[in-house]
Amino acid sequence: SKISDVEYLPERKRKHHISCYLDDKEYIAYRDKRSKTYYSQSEYIRKCVLNKKITVIPGLRDLIVDLKRIGNNLNQLTHRVNVGEVTVLGDNLKEIKDDLTVVWDSLSKVIKKVK
Repeated sequence: SKISDVEYLPERKRKHHISCYLDDKEYIAYRDKRSKTYYSQSEYIRKCVLNKKITVIPGLRDLIVDLKRIGNNLNQLTHRVNVGEVTVLGDNLKEIKDDLTVVWDSLSKVIKKVK
């Protein structure tokens, strides 16, 4: 194919890559502070550099993990239905609905605390 046929990605907004080394004490402090957030490493560092507020929502990380687990279960169940392995969904869907209800209740409590 011709070079002119190649679609290029749009130019990055952030062009500068940095890296640094931390000693054990610095790394533990960084890791502990960042682990309380749900920010990526890049997002966390940008917020620190720009003195932006770093929001820590207790329990949010666990809720996100739970939601991902439920989503995975639902995807697996959907796949099994599509390939004909499962024909009756009653118990499986009830279990997923119950899990979602628990997570939803927890998420509602977290949101009330943040407000």
